[in-house]
This record gives sequence, C-alpha cells and structure tokens, in this order.
Amino acid sequence: MFGQIVGAAIGGLVNRKNAKDQIKASAAADRMRMMPYLDVRDYFKDFYSGSTDAFNTGLNTGAYTGPNLAGMDPRTGQGLDAMYNTGNTAVTDANAMMDATRGFAGNAADIYNRAGQDMLGNAATYATNNVEPLLTAAMRDSRRNLEENQLPGVGLAAAGTGNANSSRAGVREAILERGYADRESDMRSSLMDNLMGRSLTSQQNQLGNMMSANQAMGNVYGNAMNMAGTGAAAMMGAGQGQEAYDQARLDDDRRRFEEQRDFAMNQYGNYGANILGRMPGGSAFGSVTGSSANPRMAALSGALAGAGYGGNIFGGGMGGFNPGFSGYNNSGGSNMFTMNRPTMGSAGYY
Repeated sequence: MFGQIVGAAIGGLVNRKNAKDQIKASAAADRMRMMPYLDVRDYFKDFYSGSTDAFNTGLNTGAYTGPNLAGMDPRTGQGLDAMYNTGNTAVTDANAMMDATRGFAGNAADIYNRAGQDMLGNAATYATNNVEPLLTAAMRDSRRNLEENQLPGVGLAAAGTGNANSSRAGVREAILERGYADRESDMRSSLMDNLMGRSLTSQQNQLGNMMSANQAMGNVYGNAMNMAGTGAAAMMGAGQGQEAYDQARLDDDRRRFEEQRDFAMNQYGNYGANILGRMPGGSAFGSVTGSSANPRMAALSGALAGAGYGGNIFGGGMGGFNPGFSGYNNSGGSNMFTMNRPTMGSAGYY
C-alpha cells in the first residue's frame, strides 16, 4: 500500500512537470516563429488604421466633379463661322461662274466646224457681193473723163469735118470704150483680190478670237471648279472643327459617367489589393500548432501508472489490479487522459 502511494505521488509529480515543460517549450517555439510579426505589429496597426481612414475619406469624397473640358473660345467659334461663310460664298460664286461658262465645250465644237468650212469660197462670195460699189467709186473719174471729155471730143472733131457719122470717129470711140473697159476690168480684179484677202484675214482673226475667248471660258470654268473645291474644303473644315469639340464634350461626359460609376469599385479594389493584400500571416512565420499537453490529466495518468509500479516494487496488496493505462506519453501521443488543444491556423494578426 505504501509503495502504491509513493509511486502514485512521484509519477503524478513527474508527469505533471513534464507536461508543463512541454507546454513552455512549445509556447517558446511559437513565440520565436512569431517574432518577425510581433516586432512590427504596432506599425501594421498604424498602417491599417491610416489606410482605412484614407480609404473611407476617398470613398466619401467621390470622384472629381469639377470642370474638365475647356469651352470653345469665342474667337475660335468666330473663326469657324467665318471659315464656313467664306467657303459657302466661294461655292455659290463658283457655281454661278460654271453656269456662265459651261458652254465652252459646245463652243469648241462650233469653232472646229467653222474652221473646216471653205474659207476661200466665203472670201470670193464676200468680194463679189461688195466689189460693185467700190468699183463704181474707183472708176468715177475715168468714166467722167470718157463720157465728158474724150467721147464728146471725138464727136466734135467728126462734126468739124462735116461728117458726124464718120467711120473713123466710130473706130476712135470704140477704142476709147475698150480702154475704159480694160481699166475697169483691171480695177475689178484688184478690188476682188483685196476684198478676198480682207475676208480671209477677217475669218482667221475671228476664229482666233473665238478660240481665245473660248479658252478663257474654259479657264474660268476650271478655276471655278477649284474655287468650289476650296470653298467646300473650308466648309468641311469648319464642320470638322465643331464636330471635334462636340465629340470631346461627349467623351468627357462619358468619362465622367464611368468615373462616377466605377469610383467605389476601384477604391475597394485598391484597398483590397494594396492594403488587405499586404497583411502578414499564413506561411510567413511557419506552422504554429501549440501544445496538446494537459498537466492535470498528465498528473492523473502518472499517479495511476506510479501506483502500479510502486505496488510491484514494494509488493503491495493490489492483488491482481491492473489500471490498464499506458502512462503519459511525453512524445505528444494521447491516451484517455490526453486533451487535444486546438491548433492556430495562421500566425497573422486579425
């Protein structure tokens, strides 16, 4: 009986002491693993606190709602209006000029047809139609001399001989008449040649003038087309300038809408990634499991085991009693007197 009591006391004390030592060793090891975090824990607290305040301030403030797009300067607007009005005037005037000169192609065809005509025949017709008045004027003095001087002189001479109807007088009159006719024929030929030359020159000059005028009309038409293109480009430029400003305003409105829509989400995303995502823990400090040793249960297990051993050593009267306990397992094993302590899933600060 004495041996059992002594064995129980010794076994309980020793087992209880071993359990306490194991708890202390495990706690010391866990604390050493946690030292990197424990050293900066206060700084992390300040960091999280300040970051959370900044996050809440930004979330409550919201996105910028002030002006972002500069309005169109009045001088720019006036310039665009002037550009458009000038272009519109140029297009209007160009259309008028093209309307006035668009017949230059038909004119060219008419001039071509005129150039293919019988210009020499036209000249001969012109000369024939206009030679008589010129011929009459050119032969006036000769006819007057013939009729007033030469023919009357032949008649007076014949009358002076007493034979007014002298054949000699008739021959002389015929010679005078033929001379006058020859001179008239020569004059007609000269006048016809001059008139035909004048007609040919006039026709050529007329065709040249028509070609020059028609070419000028074509140039005006081409210049009007260029002016119309320039005016249209000015009108388009003015419109594009206004479109660019209107598009910038629409883009700014859309950007503002998206900023307001996504501001909170972006703030939460930044907070989660840059603040919460930087929290230490997990595998940063290794596995922290704690100790499963229970001093009370270890003492009871040791006392029971010691009582059995003491009875055997001192021959106590325990009879055939066998407590059936394997004793306390210092290696961390468990029996009916071992209480499993919960493990720490993470060494982080939460």
